[in-house]
Amino acid sequence: MKIDRSRVRKSTSEVPLECQQLIERLQQCSRTELLDELSRIHSWTFGKCELLHWAQVLDVFDRILGSAAERSEENKWVLKCDTYDEEDFQLLICILRFTSLLIEHSFSRHLYNSMEHLLVLLESNDMSVVLEVLNLLYMFSKRSNFITRLKPDEKECLLSRLQYLAEYWIIFGSVNLGIFYESLKFPELGWKGEWLWSSRLLQL
Repeated sequence: MKIDRSRVRKSTSEVPLECQQLIERLQQCSRTELLDELSRIHSWTFGKCELLHWAQVLDVFDRILGSAAERSEENKWVLKCDTYDEEDFQLLICILRFTSLLIEHSFSRHLYNSMEHLLVLLESNDMSVVLEVLNLLYMFSKRSNFITRLKPDEKECLLSRLQYLAEYWIIFGSVNLGIFYESLKFPELGWKGEWLWSSRLLQL
């Protein structure tokens, strides 16, 4: 969902010039231009500011994530992103990667309001999408108490997906997917054991 501005106090913090310039550029982009802009950003050099200043950009991202998370009319087990052409797929990946960078270099992260789409995208048949979503969730867990503030149904959904992924990867991952595993914990969710995730795929 879009960020609910009616529930947010007016920000008094200044926005770094580089950050403001990037926000303005992204707001004016078409889908093709947005892909071009985001695909060139691999590290953060824009300063740190409140997430509220990114509200309009995040609203654009939310629409794209929401569309990607829609279910196919022909098969409810298939997400729209699983049938994307290369350009739409790369735009989705770039949005997830950029958002991870943004969350790492911003504050007031509780304003982020697209979790419902991320939870659905964890069901994607494409492991690249799943891994980028996991990386974003990890950044939230690492940098804030955002995960602990999820609604009960969202926490339950996230735990269910993590459990499924952990079991699937343990059984099939190292053989069929060539996954490079690292240990990761979500203690704030009451996750007792370690579950395995991947930040990259090995070249087989």
